[in-house]
Amino acid sequence: MASLSALAGRVAVVTGAGRGIGRAIALGLGEAGAEVVAISRTLAEVEAVASQIRAAGGAATARRADLTDENEVLRLARWLETERGGRLHVLVNNAGLRMDHLGDELQYPYRIPLLVLPIEAWDRMIRANLRAPFLACRLLGPLLCAAGGASVINISAGAGIRGAAGRAPYAASKFGLEGLTQSLAAEWRDANVAVNTLEPGGSVLTDAVKQELLGRDPAIRFARPEVMVPATLFLATQDASGVSGQHLNALDWLRERGLDSWERWAAH
Repeated sequence: MASLSALAGRVAVVTGAGRGIGRAIALGLGEAGAEVVAISRTLAEVEAVASQIRAAGGAATARRADLTDENEVLRLARWLETERGGRLHVLVNNAGLRMDHLGDELQYPYRIPLLVLPIEAWDRMIRANLRAPFLACRLLGPLLCAAGGASVINISAGAGIRGAAGRAPYAASKFGLEGLTQSLAAEWRDANVAVNTLEPGGSVLTDAVKQELLGRDPAIRFARPEVMVPATLFLATQDASGVSGQHLNALDWLRERGLDSWERWAAH
């Protein structure tokens, strides 16, 4: 099992790194010494994240990619081969859709009954939340397996272990991600690659709907995206000799270490 100092100089790809959880994770990895490749469909956002990491003395590059597109993920793999010498040690599959991306937020905030769910919306969710991490693992996997010790962190949710009314496409995509994770953990054990999922363990302030709710009622509790960083750094140091094939809850992980107080992690 690697130590935290092993992140120094290691290459970490973070998808969906322009905002929210992905941004917090990219900044945290950069601060820990990893060479971050920040990926998003919006180049300006990840350029800002990469600039912030470099301004703090770290190393980071911004890349635009639609991770549901096989050709664009292939281009990312080829860029890593040519520009980073084929080095890849950490892959954080964070990019994805939430339920509020699919429907009328005012009518169905975060919940869309299956019988009114457009089929195209189901397909969008599965492409973003399951096809994209599959493509990243499939096409970047050879680099991870050649690293001599690497880690894949798939960002999941409570919906990955329990479904809920009105959240069928999101839950199905996250259940699928859990299955992909467990399968790859077994398949890549001999290549010394750890593969795990990580969920926040609570609702994270990530979008305008939640921001509006918090503005109306300050008693509502949302965590800041940074709540995901400590457990991510821990998982990033793992290889197949350590934690692998597991689903971690970030707040539970913090609680075990006495670091979970809402005064520390709460959004205001």
